[in-house]
Amino acid sequence: MALKPIVAHGVQLFVAEKGKLAQGRYLGAKDAADACKIAEEKVRNGRAIGAAAFTRTIVDPDFDDGSEPTTLAVFGRVPSGIADQLPF
Repeated sequence: MALKPIVAHGVQLFVAEKGKLAQGRYLGAKDAADACKIAEEKVRNGRAIGAAAFTRTIVDPDFDDGSEPTTLAVFGRVPSGIADQLPF
C-alpha cells in the first residue's frame, strides 16, 4: 500500500551563542504563509537573530523519507547556503 505524502512546513530559528550564529528551536507551521509569518515575527520581536521558513514533502515519516526542503523565506541573519542545509 502506497503512503500518502505529507507536506510539512516549518521554521528554523537561529540565535547568537558565544558570539556565533547557532541553530535555535524548530517550530512547525500549518502552511507556507504561517511559516513565513512565524519566521518574520520571531526576528522582528527579537526572539531570534535569524529565521528560515521552509516546506518539505515527506513520503514516510517513520523513516524521514521525502524531498529536500525548499526555503520559502529568510529573515535576519542565517548561515550562508541555508537552502541547502535545512532541515538541521
